[in-house]
Amino acid sequence: MPSRSLFAVCAAALALIGCAATTTSSQSSAAASHTTKAASVHHARRARRAHRTPTASDGALSLITEPHDGITPVLTAVQRARRQVDMVMYEDSDTQVNAALAAAVHRGVRVRVLLNGGYYGQGSPQNQAAYTYLKGQGVPVRFTPHAFALTHQKTLVVDGRAYILTFNLTPQYYATSRDFGIIDTRPADDAAIQRTFDADWADQRIDPPAGADLVWSPGSEAALVYLLSKATGRLDIYNEEMDSTAVEQALEADARRGVDVRVTMTADSSWDSAFAALAAAGVHVRTYPADASLYIHAKMILTPARAFVGSENFSTVSMNDNRELGLITNDAPIRTSLARTFDDDYAHATPYSHRRHDPGGGAGGRSPSCSVSASHSSRYDDWDVYVRSGEGDTTATVSDSAGTTASYHTDSDGYADIYLKAPASAAGQTITVHVGQATCSGTL
Repeated sequence: MPSRSLFAVCAAALALIGCAATTTSSQSSAAASHTTKAASVHHARRARRAHRTPTASDGALSLITEPHDGITPVLTAVQRARRQVDMVMYEDSDTQVNAALAAAVHRGVRVRVLLNGGYYGQGSPQNQAAYTYLKGQGVPVRFTPHAFALTHQKTLVVDGRAYILTFNLTPQYYATSRDFGIIDTRPADDAAIQRTFDADWADQRIDPPAGADLVWSPGSEAALVYLLSKATGRLDIYNEEMDSTAVEQALEADARRGVDVRVTMTADSSWDSAFAALAAAGVHVRTYPADASLYIHAKMILTPARAFVGSENFSTVSMNDNRELGLITNDAPIRTSLARTFDDDYAHATPYSHRRHDPGGGAGGRSPSCSVSASHSSRYDDWDVYVRSGEGDTTATVSDSAGTTASYHTDSDGYADIYLKAPASAAGQTITVHVGQATCSGTL
């Protein structure tokens, strides 16, 4: 990843938080939506809730709250489009929206669709059906550029009005996922999103314009950490992942200096070690079980003065390697609505309690140990590094002889599958794994 000067990083962060300067794009963001495990649970969840109209704002922004509002705000916008629709989507399986896009083309609207093309453009079966349908209907559609680990962005620009979403076009989750969307009519934002779409459509690299308040990935980590570090009094967090050392350290520092930090997420053993560290620092962590009727998919930071809503997860990949988009706003009606929703979800969640595991696997006094094996994925052109250890709920880090490193959390049984970006020709290279107090080595 390209390095940048401290001045450039600070300038980018200050610009997005409302100070002078210009945002640049260089590294960022997250992979991911619901896991396969969670997906199977969602299919059995309760029936869809009744729609409500989007929460109104006095300014140029308005808020969509899921699961309450459903797909109606987005679907209606496409159905009423008269001039242009440009859409970027990580996951698209919504036949209603796709039919509306096709109908828009047939009535003369200029439509372009970018669908996530998989890890560094290696293919994405989840969007193949949508791609095939749209192409068959004459809708200009492309898979996203290979330059990004994933295109996790979820946006539409309809006749100059931008829809910046935390949710995908996946109907099976509309009734169960806590998510948000911002409808943005600010000309500077809409122009910036349009310019970036044009570049990504043409597979050209640019530094995306910041508009009035946009947060782009790659390059969002500095702005988000800065927002966290400047919180006073109260700080509320929704996210799907907790896998960023910089974010975790900022939250812990906030709690230690007296900020009331509250985190609401869906429980996952992958984040247990992070949750334990946060709780030890005084962060109030509450979770919903994976099979609960509400899944926390939203990505939100809320302070008494500002709010962030976007597609960025709290992971190194999301902030440093993906294409993502969110915004930071001081809009009072939006902050008030987000706070009401968060307070209710937090009240119904369960306080986090760290499940301690015996690193010796039950044999008191046994030295920590681990083992490692690896296999190459031709599809993704990387290596699956399989770590087995007695170190549950902790971070495992693998490094090869070329200096490439990658990390992931072990599950409660001490197992982790780490994706190491290295070519097939790296076969035979020595790899070293550090997990908790254990170290082991093997070969690719």
